[in-house]
Amino acid sequence: MLSDKLVSLLKSFSKTDLNRFEKYLISPFFNENKEQIKLFEMLNQYIRNPEADLKVVKKQEVWKKLFNRTPYNDILFRRICSDLTQMALHYLAIKEYKSQPLLVETNMLSATNSPKLEKHFNGIMRKIQTRQGEKKMRNASFHYHNYIIEYNSHKNLEYQGKKRKDFSNLERADYHLDCFYILQKLKNYCDLLGYKNIIQLDAEINLLPSFLEYVKSSHYMKEASIEAFYLVNEMFLDPEEEEFYHALKNLLANRLEEFVREDLKLLYTHLRNYCIISKINMGRSDYFRELFILYKDQVKSKIILEDDVITTQNYKNIITVALHSEEFEWVEQFIQTYTDKLPIENQDNDRTYNLAKVYFHQKKYTKVIEQLREVEYKNVIYALGGKLMLLKTYFELNEFLALDSLVDSFRIYLRRNSKIPKEVKQQYMNVLRFTKRLSVVLLNDQTTILKIKTQVLACKALAAKKWLLEKIGEMEK
Repeated sequence: MLSDKLVSLLKSFSKTDLNRFEKYLISPFFNENKEQIKLFEMLNQYIRNPEADLKVVKKQEVWKKLFNRTPYNDILFRRICSDLTQMALHYLAIKEYKSQPLLVETNMLSATNSPKLEKHFNGIMRKIQTRQGEKKMRNASFHYHNYIIEYNSHKNLEYQGKKRKDFSNLERADYHLDCFYILQKLKNYCDLLGYKNIIQLDAEINLLPSFLEYVKSSHYMKEASIEAFYLVNEMFLDPEEEEFYHALKNLLANRLEEFVREDLKLLYTHLRNYCIISKINMGRSDYFRELFILYKDQVKSKIILEDDVITTQNYKNIITVALHSEEFEWVEQFIQTYTDKLPIENQDNDRTYNLAKVYFHQKKYTKVIEQLREVEYKNVIYALGGKLMLLKTYFELNEFLALDSLVDSFRIYLRRNSKIPKEVKQQYMNVLRFTKRLSVVLLNDQTTILKIKTQVLACKALAAKKWLLEKIGEMEK
């Protein structure tokens, strides 16, 4: 069997990347090993053929094509595969490097900063200044590159033997260096505080004494990114003080164009985690509304998308929070618009299933049944969610014959399905038991209703507990 590291790496390449890597590999500047080129040419044919199975290709067969009659040498063959893997990784590194024009140009600036290359240095500097312009998005990378630009400009005066009139380049270099350090330090500490809330792990991220106090009173706070990550730190360090949360939310609303996409995604993640962990989980149900507003802002600005695709998890979370906030019209429009941005294999089923959820919350129970008829229960999550929604729908419509039949079939499904964990099965078995009992109890039998309520409240393994208590409340006099 061939090297899995090499094969999996090359399989991740697009057709364009395979073509470009071949040109890279045959360039004498980068590679002079002909065996690597031959090996890639053979692998390239297999990789481009969707029916080819590289697992059945034997190393000895490839060796024979590479070296003809030379006896097989496993150590040498492994080395060739390893070297080709490294070449492929180098190609990806160069591709990433070339995708960042400012990084390329700042390296050119350092390389041409000598008396003999003054014209070249000045030409590159003009190009950089044109590219930078009045750039509003000032992240850590922006400050780092500007530090290099300003410091090279400062040193260039010495190389050219020109009389120094001031230290403006050095001052700007120092400012950007400080911004880079402060911003990255704040981001690192934010990550630490955020993860501590979720996975209870600690890390040694050392801040200088009174670092946050210094940042708060410094002129660096005029930088939107520095102010934002400073507020995240304060928000996590003092979760009871809600002013930091609202200040950050307002900062993003008013200065959105000053943040790069990656920083915005991270900041919104911090805001959402604050809502969930520090507020909702602590009993502040009003923060569901805040969570909805955050999701709505991300949808509006399309930050929620990655390459025009939305993850299934984000899609479900947005729908759940919007329904909890009773934003039915908005969420219905969201489903119609954003389902097409899910991975294509999930689209039809997710649209049908989630529209059923909307109709249930709107009490349009006939529509719920119509939608659920079209759902394909491809996995356990869909099956459990769909059957539970149908159970509640039959109860709301007083369709007790249909409910009885569903209870029986649902029980059989739970007992026979080995993929459902035991504790999950118990949660659904209990909801079937309580729903069945509520469907037959008489409204004037308040003693039995109270008894069921007491049992529901005491039951820890129970799906749809909130809904059951709502139904019991409607039956109480």
